[in-house]
Amino acid sequence: MDDVSVVGITSRTITKAEKLSNDYNIEHVYNNIYELIEKCALDALLICVSADQIFSVTEKLIPKQIPLFIEKPPGLVPEETDTLFKLADENGTKNMVGYNRRFYSVFHKGIQIIKKSGRLLGVSVEGHERFWKVVNRKPQNILDNWLYANSTHTIDLLHFFGGEITSFNTISKSFKEKNGDQFVATVEFESGSLGTYTAYWYSPGGWSVTLYGEGVTVIFGPLEKGKWVDTNFTEYKIEPDELDKKYKPGFYGQMKAFCNMLQNGSLEWPGQDLAGALKTMQLAQKLLYV
Repeated sequence: MDDVSVVGITSRTITKAEKLSNDYNIEHVYNNIYELIEKCALDALLICVSADQIFSVTEKLIPKQIPLFIEKPPGLVPEETDTLFKLADENGTKNMVGYNRRFYSVFHKGIQIIKKSGRLLGVSVEGHERFWKVVNRKPQNILDNWLYANSTHTIDLLHFFGGEITSFNTISKSFKEKNGDQFVATVEFESGSLGTYTAYWYSPGGWSVTLYGEGVTVIFGPLEKGKWVDTNFTEYKIEPDELDKKYKPGFYGQMKAFCNMLQNGSLEWPGQDLAGALKTMQLAQKLLYV
């Protein structure tokens, strides 16, 4: 982005910050966050620390009233995200939470295909996690809250595609994990559309979304790839935009939305702030196996 400069960086491990500064020509490396804020002429901060550090870092920065881009999850549990939401509201700190899949170009093209044919009738989201691959590679506090730390990416897609949710009924089971690892939810949206969410963490599978419209079905599986099917069962590929081919899908659009927020003063859809992230985490909380 020609009108944006990364002017400074810090990290808990300074050698990592130094490497990034060399790789991407970032002018200044600072020893800590406070030095970064005091000595660096900045318009906003990006918080891209590990999942179990985001809350503590963000909580310290919100009172500084600097606009924040916050990687997900803003908290490892809904209560932490609620604390950040209230703190940002009290301080008037503008913020955006990084749910990059909201900016997939294939998603937005799929939505238009549905609208062109009529109404959205239903949304089906599959959020299988391949949990056996991460169980020995992540800190225990992240694993215990994986539903929030990672599954919110797919849970968020329910109200991204379907809109406001009026009914969310769940059945959950546990094969190994204390908070559950098999989840099924039925959803009703304010629009009258229906939805389902399913996730089986110890069964081979991946993330996918199916949109059901009037005479048309749109399928994203994996999420980065899309196609649509007509009533003759003819399939048509949905091509991603060039920016989603050049960069990791959704990342350019996500950062562009954040920069637009800085310039215009408000975050526009499909961007999501702490209030929206809290809604997503509260949905995830309803899935817990108890």
